[in-house]
Amino acid sequence: MADEKDTSATKSRSVFVSGDFDEKQAKEVINKLFELENENPLKDIIMFIDSYGGACDSFIAIHDIMKIIRCDIATVCIGKAMSCGQMLLISGQKNKRFITPNSRVLIHSISSWTCGHVRDMENDIEEVKRLQKVFEKLIIKYTNITPSQLKKIMSKDSYMDAETCLKWGIIDAIIDSPKELYNKVRII
Repeated sequence: MADEKDTSATKSRSVFVSGDFDEKQAKEVINKLFELENENPLKDIIMFIDSYGGACDSFIAIHDIMKIIRCDIATVCIGKAMSCGQMLLISGQKNKRFITPNSRVLIHSISSWTCGHVRDMENDIEEVKRLQKVFEKLIIKYTNITPSQLKKIMSKDSYMDAETCLKWGIIDAIIDSPKELYNKVRII
């Protein structure tokens, strides 16, 4: 994301999440969301996602802001929404979550790079288990995936095409053109 104040992204009410996201990108996304909300709380914001995912804490920070600002957040997968990127995609406003026809989504269990003293690693593992449960609850809340289906999906890296994402309720529509997107969001 660019740090420029008056970009075409601001004028178009768009936020871009790309690559691997971390605390720095989460801060930029959150700042942009607040900026666009302050500009006009009655208009939608479009979050374009092309991401391999990133840090769980960064996703949670963005997710929680998406849920407390007054604007609806439309999410659009362009290319890929993997891991925490997929979590952002499903967190968009219901009926305003989109994917382009050739994009893909990846759902899997969260990862941890725990190391250090045994007691610290045990503590870290408990926290990873807690975060996993948070992610599972959100996926079940925002999609049509049942707990038993999710257990199977998360048993490995599960890649999904646009049609499968629509079937599972990960997105609400497959869009082929800008007109299809802009007819479904309030940005004017």
